[in-house]
Amino acid sequence: MKKSLLALSLGLAAGIAGTSAFANTGNINFEGKITASTCPIEVVNPEDGSIGNQVKMGSLEASRFTGAGQELSGKSFALRVKDGVACGVAVGGKGSVTFTGRADPSNSYFAVTPDADGAKNVVIVLRDKSGASIAPGGSSVEYDLNETGSSDMRFDAYYRSTATAVEAGVASAQIDFIVDIR
Repeated sequence: MKKSLLALSLGLAAGIAGTSAFANTGNINFEGKITASTCPIEVVNPEDGSIGNQVKMGSLEASRFTGAGQELSGKSFALRVKDGVACGVAVGGKGSVTFTGRADPSNSYFAVTPDADGAKNVVIVLRDKSGASIAPGGSSVEYDLNETGSSDMRFDAYYRSTATAVEAGVASAQIDFIVDIR
């Protein structure tokens, strides 16, 4: 009896090995990210308290820009640390924000839509509570954060002319952020 089971096992193994010789091969790529925390951050419109990831800059006539370096149509927004406890905010906690996105040629501001229908000679400038401009990849000043409850870190966004003549078109940008809590 033991001999027949051994023979059957060897026969199955040979059959499986023979089948795998004709199988197709390939690969699988897995992508993902493990994060350190689940700190909820919201983008808030301070004017009406609405929450979402869009800051509506509105429409602005190109003719209002009459020289390089003018900043017009400012809009405020806040990044809200929704829950100090979940975010690990300690007593006296501080936070700063790093903004990243496509930079303009000077690397000082955020470029707008590069498409054919995009506005020309205009960029987006972000300013923190101190009024300082934040360049792409740069960090804001520190904001005080509440140990419990929520904390708002307010910023302002403006269109800034880079030449005397601004050309009309879509003037949007995608800007990412990272909140650093200490």
